[in-house]
Amino acid sequence: MQISPRDRAVLITGCDSGFGHLLAERLHAMEFTVFACCLQHEKSDTALGLLKLGAQTGRMHVIRMDVTSQEDVDKALRFVEMRLPKKGLWGIVNNAGRYRAGYLEWLSMETHETVSSVNVLGVMRVTKAFLPLISKSQGRIVNVSSILGRVADPFLGAYCISKFALEAFSEILRFQMVPFKVKVNTIEPGNFLAAVNITAGIESLNATTRSAWDQLDEPVQKDYGKSSLERQLRIGEILLALSDRDISCVINAMSDALVRLHPKKRYLEATRFDKTLACCVRYLPTMITNRLRLSIHNQLLNFYDKDKWKKFVERCD
Repeated sequence: MQISPRDRAVLITGCDSGFGHLLAERLHAMEFTVFACCLQHEKSDTALGLLKLGAQTGRMHVIRMDVTSQEDVDKALRFVEMRLPKKGLWGIVNNAGRYRAGYLEWLSMETHETVSSVNVLGVMRVTKAFLPLISKSQGRIVNVSSILGRVADPFLGAYCISKFALEAFSEILRFQMVPFKVKVNTIEPGNFLAAVNITAGIESLNATTRSAWDQLDEPVQKDYGKSSLERQLRIGEILLALSDRDISCVINAMSDALVRLHPKKRYLEATRFDKTLACCVRYLPTMITNRLRLSIHNQLLNFYDKDKWKKFVERCD
């Protein structure tokens, strides 16, 4: 059982690439009115591509919005209010996100604040601004979290902290919205690093991590050792190459959360292995899961061989 998209609007953040961009195209094809929020300028190639889709229908609007700016969010709210279809704003998809790798001690407080300002406070800022419109239509709020909002990765601490916080925010909001008949759903993608523009490739990922390492004080570098950096870089390369390049399951989950009459509260879109690992980490004793995860990392590193690895990456591509 599904609702009719006609004369209903959905606002999506983070439409510059990846999940947000493809979701905007999907919802427009389903006859939703789409407000696609991009961090880049409205005349960027991404924005012009989306506007071209809606040139004939008038149902695609592109808004330049930085979710960390209250001024941008307020401007976007006024823009949306003036262009709402008959049945109002049906959904918000909080998709914008920021990613940074490194141990907690390696990253500055400014980096932690930057990640959380987008992944947590940005979601709260957008949701609070548009919530009266959603309550009026008794619509949906869809928050894009991650499997790392369930299972913490030691080398992705800043990102995991923000996603755990987003899970808590979604859970709290879900209960608070029951009297208003607004549904709150959480999308939890697995490893899709290669398919979304969150890391922009191995070179960018490694360069960012090395930059964080180079800025550390010498005593901290000595405590961790250069080998710990190289180990994590190799693991990152392997995970990036093993990541799923087909994000259709995530887009399907987002669409389902918006149109299904009784959607699931959480959509965990990951491989069977990742789902099993997430379940083990959540419910098995910590002593067992710590050994399990260390064993998996060691197996990945044993698999890493320069010549074999190049051939494997070529097959993945």
